[in-house]
Amino acid sequence: MPKYQVEEFYGERLVASQTVEGENPMKAAERAVGGAMSPRALQKHWFRVVDERLGSVHEFSLAETGDPKDFAK
Repeated sequence: MPKYQVEEFYGERLVASQTVEGENPMKAAERAVGGAMSPRALQKHWFRVVDERLGSVHEFSLAETGDPKDFAK
């Protein structure tokens, strides 16, 4: 299984980093965090996953777990 460098950021500040094995970058991030990830880094708390083997960088944020808001009301 490929190894990825998973880096946790808060804003522009690196707060943690670890090497994680996973099937793909998103699975590696989910394994590092222990929860579902969103394929976009739209939050202030986000994660960068580096695949040094392929030279690629991916960004994720935590998936929102609540029910979607109903804006039709």
